[in-house]
Amino acid sequence: MADTSLETRIQRLEDLEEIKRLMNAYCYHADNRDGANWSGVFAEDGVFETDIYGTYEGRDTIRALEHRSFAIHYNTNPIIDIDGDYAFGKWVLLMPCSFDDGSSGKRAVWAAAKYENELARIGGKWLFKKVKLISIMWTPFDQGWELDRFIDEEPD
Repeated sequence: MADTSLETRIQRLEDLEEIKRLMNAYCYHADNRDGANWSGVFAEDGVFETDIYGTYEGRDTIRALEHRSFAIHYNTNPIIDIDGDYAFGKWVLLMPCSFDDGSSGKRAVWAAAKYENELARIGGKWLFKKVKLISIMWTPFDQGWELDRFIDEEPD
């Protein structure tokens, strides 16, 4: 039978809030183009995996990544499962941002994605072991998501 003591229940609530705060810090520092603090939400051996930008391993590698010139992360719908010192969290992202495809310059874009993140409590602190971004759409602001999607359908 699962431990349902008050102490255990309070610890779970504190863990949930710390994990939500960690995801909020991830977004805040990414939006402010603050690579040092953004990478600080990852474990030393953390992984940042995206379907359109590739996979980056290790906090130092993650710290060196370029950030969008403009982005506002709106993360919603957290689903967080905790098992001791490990957790798995899912979020939905809606993000107005600038997208530079290298040929046509910067464009105002709507992005939507899902996060599927693995976390661990390391030294008493929750950190991301893996942040996985799964794109749903990247579409020019003026075209809308039905006229010009960069990604036509949600990946399997």
